[in-house]
Amino acid sequence: MARSIAGLMAVALFCATNSAEAARPVGKVVPQETAQLYGLQRAWATRIELDPSRGRLVNLRLESGLLLAQTDQAAIHVLDAETRETLWIGHIGRPGSVTSAPTANEKYVASTSGGELFLFDRPTGRVLWSRKLQSVPIAGPAISNERVYVPLVSGMITTFRLPDPNRKDESPLEQKLNDNALNYRGKGVTFSPPVVTRENIVWGTDAGNIYAVKPDDLLAIYRFKARGAVGGLMYRPPYVYATSRDGYVYALREDKGTARWQFSIGNPIAETPMATDDGVYAIPETGGLYKLDPQTGQELWAVPGVFQFVSASPTRLYTADAAGRLLILNAKTGTRQGMISTEGLTIKVFNRENDRIYLATATGLVQCLREIGLKQPAWHALVAVKDAEKSEGKAKGEGEEAKGKKPAADEGPDPFGVEDKTKDDPDDEKEDK
Repeated sequence: MARSIAGLMAVALFCATNSAEAARPVGKVVPQETAQLYGLQRAWATRIELDPSRGRLVNLRLESGLLLAQTDQAAIHVLDAETRETLWIGHIGRPGSVTSAPTANEKYVASTSGGELFLFDRPTGRVLWSRKLQSVPIAGPAISNERVYVPLVSGMITTFRLPDPNRKDESPLEQKLNDNALNYRGKGVTFSPPVVTRENIVWGTDAGNIYAVKPDDLLAIYRFKARGAVGGLMYRPPYVYATSRDGYVYALREDKGTARWQFSIGNPIAETPMATDDGVYAIPETGGLYKLDPQTGQELWAVPGVFQFVSASPTRLYTADAAGRLLILNAKTGTRQGMISTEGLTIKVFNRENDRIYLATATGLVQCLREIGLKQPAWHALVAVKDAEKSEGKAKGEGEEAKGKKPAADEGPDPFGVEDKTKDDPDDEKEDK
């Protein structure tokens, strides 16, 4: 009898303990002691203004030095990614509306809510305008110096012109007409934001097409045909890197769309590839991380157990396994150097810009880890693009374009060119007939 009572008390204590554990927050701040064991430091931790009983953090993205946090309560929180300072909070759409990952450049922040696109002034958070979309966005917008681009569930890419206070050569009627949406309809739907290169806007679709169009008028430049549905794209001059469900990684020349190389992993790939100075990284759906040579596509190494890319420093790679634990790998060899339990931090930012590690919970806890020796960010994509733009500008100033001669790539009629405001892939028209 005494044993039975003791057993019942043990069960009751076990249930009470489990209930207490369930009531605790799902995610926690990574302790400094734990981070330091692996040469890391928690640079900062903060909590965005969010009532966990009513709302959730649904999108967290790093763009142009900003950490853009969007909730399902019609709010976007813009933080300085290095200092955690909240720069401003904007309100968009209605609570509960479908949202997509925001984006930003040096002047603007763009985000969607439901079937509407919002443009904010980056320094102040003031809403500059909102635009109704023809259908619901299926992925986040992309933004260039002149326009903002949104992929829609209908398969169309729609774009709107950005405001320019120096634009004085247009009448009010001309300005209104030019501010209307331009559309491009290709074959298939894209599930990732378009990529802005130095000269084009590029995106891939589930029909296996990779399109490149001119940013101002959506005039088609090229279409590359992959063997399967295309995942996300990564731009690092002079190549656009793509993955597809046929198991291939492609390196396309950004100006012509021809393949510099292609490499078969053998399993479908849906994750966006990552490109750094010394490697292109790809993760198939079955898990594992492959490092390829950026110039030749040759496999340098492969390791199992990786399901998400998080960030890269000059010597390390930060990834996550299937359980959500943070894996630390040697960038040169792929050897595992450590593992941190971050299962409760379910939101891990894919950082294409620098080495910082951004982790968050759906309830709004956000934190940043960095290597102890890297007080200043080690930049990847932004530096590469800006350096390429400087080199290209110098070459143009010295080349034949300075004399008014068209470059060879522009000679002759464009096989994809169309005149309508809504531009379609001509090959799709042939298939439909």
